Amino acid sequence: MIRSILSLFILLNIAWSQDHWETAVFAGDDWHYFIGNQEPPSDWMTIPFDDSVWLVGPGGIGYGDSDDATIIPSCSALYLRKSFQIIDTNILEAALLHFDYDDGFIAYLNGAEIHRSPNMGNPGSFVGHNAGTSAGHEAVGYQGLPMEMQVIDALLVQNTLQNGENVLAIQVQNTSTSSSDLTGLFWLTFGISDASNPFSPVPDWFIAPFLFTSSLLPIIIIDTQGQSIPNEPKIHAFMGVIDNGPGQANHLTDPFTGYDGHIGIEVRGASSQMYAKKQYAMETRDNLGDDLKVELLGFPEESDWILHAPYSDKTLLRNALVYTLARETGNYASRTKYFELVLNGIYQGVYVLMEKIKRDSNRIDIAKLDPDEIDGDDLTGGYIIKVDKWAGVETDRWFSEPGLPGYGGVYYQYHYPKYADIADEQIAYIQNYMSDFERMFADGSYLDPVEGYYDKIDWDQFLDYAIMQEFAKNVDGFRLSSFIYKDKDSNDDRLHTGPVWDFNLAFGNANYYDGGNPIGWYFDTDFQGDPWAIPFWWYLIWDDVTFKSAFNMRWQELRQNVLSQEHIMTLVDSMVAEMGAARDRNFEVWPVLNEWVWPNAYVGGTYENELNFLKDWITSRLDWMDTQTGWTDIEAPENFQVTHAFPNPFNPNQTLRFRVESPGHLQVSIINIQGRQIKSLITKAGENGMVELIWDGTDQRSNDLPSGVYFIVPQTGSIQPVFKATLLR
Repeated sequence: MIRSILSLFILLNIAWSQDHWETAVFAGDDWHYFIGNQEPPSDWMTIPFDDSVWLVGPGGIGYGDSDDATIIPSCSALYLRKSFQIIDTNILEAALLHFDYDDGFIAYLNGAEIHRSPNMGNPGSFVGHNAGTSAGHEAVGYQGLPMEMQVIDALLVQNTLQNGENVLAIQVQNTSTSSSDLTGLFWLTFGISDASNPFSPVPDWFIAPFLFTSSLLPIIIIDTQGQSIPNEPKIHAFMGVIDNGPGQANHLTDPFTGYDGHIGIEVRGASSQMYAKKQYAMETRDNLGDDLKVELLGFPEESDWILHAPYSDKTLLRNALVYTLARETGNYASRTKYFELVLNGIYQGVYVLMEKIKRDSNRIDIAKLDPDEIDGDDLTGGYIIKVDKWAGVETDRWFSEPGLPGYGGVYYQYHYPKYADIADEQIAYIQNYMSDFERMFADGSYLDPVEGYYDKIDWDQFLDYAIMQEFAKNVDGFRLSSFIYKDKDSNDDRLHTGPVWDFNLAFGNANYYDGGNPIGWYFDTDFQGDPWAIPFWWYLIWDDVTFKSAFNMRWQELRQNVLSQEHIMTLVDSMVAEMGAARDRNFEVWPVLNEWVWPNAYVGGTYENELNFLKDWITSRLDWMDTQTGWTDIEAPENFQVTHAFPNPFNPNQTLRFRVESPGHLQVSIINIQGRQIKSLITKAGENGMVELIWDGTDQRSNDLPSGVYFIVPQTGSIQPVFKATLLR
């Protein structure tokens, strides 16, 4: 479908080099400009418009920063025009617009829009002089960072430019008149077949589009047909996927074997949007623009996807590594697959295809919740809520006060159902459910062995989630990009946490909150004054000696397999090998290995140094956590003894009765014949000194255990077998 649209770009991309480019318009040229404290004539961006009464000055034009050659007074908008001559349009093979701006812009070529910044609304829409931008954007050139670039659609270049006079016109927009700065710098450069036009050599900083023809990774090609990709909403575009299978070379000229069709695409992320390498949210669509579920790169079919762009993470590994490890613990986490991206004919480097967090039988497998399900068991699930930075409208969240001194409140966001789809009764249910959950922690009843939180959460999932956050020392853990979900009561009435998400700044890749230091519990971080802190109930769970004891035991178990140093390093090496030469191509396009990119705690200068830093950090973190997770004492009553255990042998349940001389917490562990703990039972002795526990013959994940001999043992700082129980299936 899009092969014909992209063929010109692909062929040019193969042939382009530094010698084939010349610049027609420079930012430092003399520009005609109009200070936009009122609206200019509607035809101001066209060739016939008479700009002789406009002011003239060298660019950049603006105020407030050190990047302006022409200083103007504060204004809400600035309108720029620059004429240039073309002798022969037939020799123009492609066009690039480079730009640096504060805060937004729309660019026109002979009156036709060629690009706009993501904060300026939908392509083609009118933006008045005093409208302001939807978000701020800081110029980067004066900070020594590279300019942004956009390929101008090839068909638009052919159909818009003419022999003789042409004009590049720019509307530069401010966030508001109270903004402290405004600027706009723009360069127009052409790919040419000969030097007959009166253009000039490209600037010293110019880097030609990267030469890229084939890869051992899949190749994804996207064409937006000249549209810029906004923050939201998604724009319509076309996508082709070249995936000839594992170990097979993929060439730009190969057929689209993985996908060939329509998509919607938008820029995604919060702080990551400031990076030059953008990440995208993408949905596959049919020819009517509706969601189309498809398989991509071997993932189960769905319509919503993430094109993740590792940038500050110079190993390109962190998210893919954590998600893989999390899946190996038995929990769902997004599947990942490396690929190389070509966007509008320009090579973009190494990306990672990821699954968007979504209710789906292959993702978060909970019940579908329709708007008409407003009572009974239907009303109880499924829900997905999120704790994260706020980037939407006010009605998409609710604020919950903890009711506990010293802790801030939590903003919970509706993730599924979306706020636009959720019924009032469903809003009331999930808010009341979370309020009841929080109240249990605020009033202290969460520690009650019967009425407390132990049976109200997916215990094993909470343990694994906490382990992954602490193992990676994720500076955004628990407090940002943190998901919580609830199924229907008839399926599972417990609260679930996860899946893990967004570990770009983990594993030593952050210079704040002690993120670069492999020593220290993340839970001990002081978030004083930070609007995004860990929800208070997570702190209370972490402080519960029962949870911490189970955390330590699960850690010791995972260290024997999933989190063994040998396994992690093997996994890291396999991912590095999978990327192969694509790693080098990525850093040719994004030369950041020797640069500090927010919020790096380490700058290695080479990929090998970055990789070694990651490995050394993980090794140190594993070693430190090992020293902290020895067997933890639990406050258990003294002088207890088993008074009765029946039946023995048993199937399906065995009842354990204990006599203790004083009330208190008691944890009893089930140990298999190999000496491995497989389940922990928690209870509390009453005043009468009698305790009764029932074991159903399952492990910690509620899986049925095979027939065999098991030891029932108390946890009191050391383990001593109490008696043997025989399970018969």
